[in-house]
Amino acid sequence: MTLPDDTNYPSAWISGNLGLSNTMSSYELDTQSSPTLKIESGYDLNQYLGLYGSYDYISPHINDSVNILSFGFKGRLPIFDAWSIFGKIGLSYLNSQDEKYNVSGSTGLGIEYEITNSISTQIGYDYYQNMDMSQSKVSLNQLYWGMTYRFGQPSLPIIKTKEIEVIHPIDNNAIVLSRENYIISFDTGKYSLDILDKITLNDVLTLMHTYPHLTAKITGRTDKIGNALINQEISQNRALSVYQYLIENGISSSRLSRKAVSNTSPLSNKSPDRSKLERSVQIIIKS
Repeated sequence: MTLPDDTNYPSAWISGNLGLSNTMSSYELDTQSSPTLKIESGYDLNQYLGLYGSYDYISPHINDSVNILSFGFKGRLPIFDAWSIFGKIGLSYLNSQDEKYNVSGSTGLGIEYEITNSISTQIGYDYYQNMDMSQSKVSLNQLYWGMTYRFGQPSLPIIKTKEIEVIHPIDNNAIVLSRENYIISFDTGKYSLDILDKITLNDVLTLMHTYPHLTAKITGRTDKIGNALINQEISQNRALSVYQYLIENGISSSRLSRKAVSNTSPLSNKSPDRSKLERSVQIIIKS
């Protein structure tokens, strides 16, 4: 599960925003709108309360441009998942060509969506009251959208996992094979079974008769000595002799598979050229 809030606090942040400012003069009933650039930065003391400062540039308006510096408190309230609402209250200083450093109160509201722990986007509304501009009192309303970056945060949501013990039912019919791999060796050029070979194969027969769902993979091999064509034929005959012995003693051919690999797929890469281990048939039991 993802944590509902895994932001590290205290947290410094910076925000860039674009918006539209609307002004209404106390002496005139008409209103005027201008595009706005807003840059904010702040320091969140915890999840709910922090400090902020902002700079607003309003493009030429009523014959001149307007610059506003604001400082104050910013509160934040998570509502669900990655969404939260925020509010601001502070003092703003207006600077224009006609008047400089006029002070007014400012408030703001908005909603924020956390994309990652570091990046979020927000839509906000700010209100500046009774600002002296162009020899009149002006109320300024501002609507903006922007992006915020928080410093020192994990780049992805933190995932918490919890191990849960699961009890699986035991299959009483399952078997554990004490031996799955059988090797029968031959003398050079030979492929007929001797008494020792048949003792080993009888163990295989007992196992496969006891458990009818078992199958066997038979692979014939030779050492590295001799002609390739002859070695291939000898490895085929070795695999065939084991295959026929198992069938003659009651094992269905549907439970058996066989192949001959000559000396192309040795049991060990360290085997010498004349190796009794490689002059063999390998039987692998599978469930």
